[in-house]
Amino acid sequence: MNIRFMRTFCTVAEKGSMAAAARALGLANASVAEQIRALEQELGTTLTLRRGQTVALTDAGQAVLDTMRNIVARAEDLPLIAQAGALRGRLRVGSISTVLTSLIPGTLRRLALLHPEIELKVVPGTSMGLLAMLEAEEVDCAVSVKPPFPLPKSLSWQPVRAEPLVLVAPDVLSRQSIAAAIRSTPFIRMDRNAWTGMIVNRYLASRRIPVRELFELDAPETIVALVSEGLGVSLLPDWGITSPQGRKIAIRPVNDPRFDREIGLIGRRSAASSLIGAFADVLIGSHAASDGGKGQA
Repeated sequence: MNIRFMRTFCTVAEKGSMAAAARALGLANASVAEQIRALEQELGTTLTLRRGQTVALTDAGQAVLDTMRNIVARAEDLPLIAQAGALRGRLRVGSISTVLTSLIPGTLRRLALLHPEIELKVVPGTSMGLLAMLEAEEVDCAVSVKPPFPLPKSLSWQPVRAEPLVLVAPDVLSRQSIAAAIRSTPFIRMDRNAWTGMIVNRYLASRRIPVRELFELDAPETIVALVSEGLGVSLLPDWGITSPQGRKIAIRPVNDPRFDREIGLIGRRSAASSLIGAFADVLIGSHAASDGGKGQA
């Protein structure tokens, strides 16, 4: 069975239309349709149904989707697995807390598979703290919020993902507008001096929304927990926010990419560049795999 055709099917499922999948893959619309037909003929069943400009999966399509995603992901890893023995050494990686719980687990799993000779040490910290550690040569690279200023020439930046700014509120406020929820409820603020807090500050200033501040802290997971207890609302980047202990919370995107939080890898140019490059490739691949699974950005 053709791996490229399976990749095309997975992209159609993710994008929801043949045309969008064609654009994402750099193919003609007709080529996408032909590849889907070839898969259907080989499997002996219909995988997709056209509904106007969109495409829906049949029950059979839904049944094979996850398996095909796994096959495609493993196939994409093969070139790196073949070269895995070429890289070895120790790499010190810093990471902010929200990445530690979202991207890092999958990245470490893939890195251990692809580059088993790389010895990795992961160091937690805030974005500002990790930048200081990079400059002090205490870590080789760090997964961090993009600094609001140019980096020194000794450091490089590689983008990984953009996290949209969202309102996090108790579920009872889910029907209120973002501005109304903030005005009517105590506000739990990200530390205004932290880089994430600066994004929140810019949004509030741009919308001229007054807040009744209850707490201020540089701990986004704790802020979500406080919101889930009904203590107030907050504005946070959506790193994959989940409510603790199953409590219901409302998550409302502000729908303005100017206030997205950019996450990326800052690396020391004089450090082990091949190891940093391998880690960056796996990190970006892990994000793409998890993002494809969610069908989100």
